[in-house]
Amino acid sequence: MIMKKVLVFSIYMLALTTGISSFANTSSDNIKGKKLEIVLTLDNVKEGQELSIKDDYGIVLYNTTFETSGIYNNKFDLTALPDGDYSFEHEKGFEVKIMPFKVALGEVTFNKQAEKSIFKPVIKFNENKIYISKLDLNQEKVEVKIYYTTNNANSDLIHSETFSNTTDINRIYSLAGKRSGSYKVIINADGRNYVEQFKI
Repeated sequence: MIMKKVLVFSIYMLALTTGISSFANTSSDNIKGKKLEIVLTLDNVKEGQELSIKDDYGIVLYNTTFETSGIYNNKFDLTALPDGDYSFEHEKGFEVKIMPFKVALGEVTFNKQAEKSIFKPVIKFNENKIYISKLDLNQEKVEVKIYYTTNNANSDLIHSETFSNTTDINRIYSLAGKRSGSYKVIINADGRNYVEQFKI
């Protein structure tokens, strides 16, 4: 755990010293460099978008929110990273662009064929109804679970549904007649958990 904290801090400091500015649409065509220093160039950056570096376990090693729109051009020194698999992630609203790379023998290698976009689910609540939509171009398994939380903080599963082999998920769940209190929606998709809470 101490080594992990040191690694995260080192990456954070290295990225900061390069002068981060803004961010946008991305492709490994826009990533240049050799060995453990790379230059990342991205077009059409929007204010409020985020850039992160994650390891193969999904642990965030670096994260920044862009304060201006425009072109992002920045040098990253990745010498603090041990050999392994990592990714740059560009989060823009409900879409996340993932650019995987590998560190091995003192060099960084990007795999253009493995780049992909995932789309976060949209969860809304209105008039005792839960509205869920999810675009899943990879047609992977998506699990939806709805919980009711009692006064003693115990959560009871009141509905569960699994989707697969579909690109467009749209569901409306009615809570009419259900107990007043706190509810929680957990969607497991793309190897991630998305959580939304609300009360009626």
